[in-house]
Amino acid sequence: MARRSRPSRSRGQDALWREYRRLFPRYFWGEETRLASVVLEGAEGARLTDTDGKEYLDLTSQWGTNNVGNVHPEVLRATTDALAQYGFLIYFMNPHRPMIELARKLLATRPSPNLTRVFLELSGTGAAEGAVKYAVETTGRPVMLSFMGQYHGLSIATGMIGALSSHERRHWEPYGGGAIHAPYPSISPRPSGMSADEYGGFVLDFIRDRLLKHVVAPDRIAGAIFEPVALEAGLWIPPKRFVVGLRRLCDEHGWVYIDDEVEAGVGRCGRMWAIEHYGVAPDLVAIGKGLSGGLMPVSAVLGTEAIMAEHDVAVGTTFGGHPAACVAASTTLDVLRRDRIVERSAALGRRALKRISEWERFDGISDTRGLGLCLAVELSKHGRPGAPDPETARSVFFDCVRHGVIPLYNYGDHVLRIQPPLTITAAELDRALDTLEAALHRRAN
Repeated sequence: MARRSRPSRSRGQDALWREYRRLFPRYFWGEETRLASVVLEGAEGARLTDTDGKEYLDLTSQWGTNNVGNVHPEVLRATTDALAQYGFLIYFMNPHRPMIELARKLLATRPSPNLTRVFLELSGTGAAEGAVKYAVETTGRPVMLSFMGQYHGLSIATGMIGALSSHERRHWEPYGGGAIHAPYPSISPRPSGMSADEYGGFVLDFIRDRLLKHVVAPDRIAGAIFEPVALEAGLWIPPKRFVVGLRRLCDEHGWVYIDDEVEAGVGRCGRMWAIEHYGVAPDLVAIGKGLSGGLMPVSAVLGTEAIMAEHDVAVGTTFGGHPAACVAASTTLDVLRRDRIVERSAALGRRALKRISEWERFDGISDTRGLGLCLAVELSKHGRPGAPDPETARSVFFDCVRHGVIPLYNYGDHVLRIQPPLTITAAELDRALDTLEAALHRRAN
């Protein structure tokens, strides 16, 4: 069924696809939905081109890295100029101007004035792990509180801290002693009969009355790492009351509040930082993916004076804070601010959410939701919550690809995400939504 529904490919595409499967580990090609079964030749803005010259609209922004569009010309020029000027310098041995300028610009966008320090890393995984190291070493406590469905990376440590699925944790479960997990207080899905606020209150009570009494004493917990929007889980949006309650719980027990903005941040969810929707001040913020316009790998952690200036914590990696990556990130931040891209994308997102909410009339769609330019369509059997339908989601995904649109789809999931570059034009977004709606209509009939 799945193979019959995949997009057709030319002989040239088939040859490249076979070579790809021969050269790379199974994890990358075991489920063909990972790369939409096409081999790409080019990308620009919100458009991708395969080796046959066929064009696609990219609703993934390459997992949130191309927030200002693929190959933004201004970011590209600044990056190549920086490569010519600086080459490579190890930032923790040879401080350079681009890293200082990036730190200034990041702090100018900070979600809270209590954040005064910046640590640079290479990836979102590195940022999440760096934040956890700061929490553990500065408190002297060994355990982190995390939440089921969150994704922090695929290294051993971030796999241990996260709990997106048992698949990613397989074989490494015995290493999980440094993390405990509570349910993520998602507005959808949630237990039948509970309002969003009631479910958030239930999770807080679960932490207090179960985890802290029966699993780990509160004075053994270093901090809580929390995604203000859990995108990889299927775009879970927590109630504000819970986020405020978690901050109070951290204050009560001396825990470090880590805000993981690796995918939800840099304007993705309608504000510069997703935590701004909730009005709470984190102690550490992990940033990655969209920070450098998709051209150079760089990530960062923002932290308080008490955590980052008063303690000596061994963090860092060789290529973290690469000069050209810092310039790419600084230029990306400039473009976002100057062109008011975050505000524009928030308006586009509200408009798109209004449209996709009308799709709930289709049999098989149990929910639609969104925040900024990150939207989700949840497919369930006969539209019943709690009855996921990944087969239909996969079929709709491939139908879209055949018609030149690539939604964001995690293999085996029942949620299709709309997560395009924030610079996508209104006409491009409308055309992509037309294609997705037509695919849903064909499946329903």
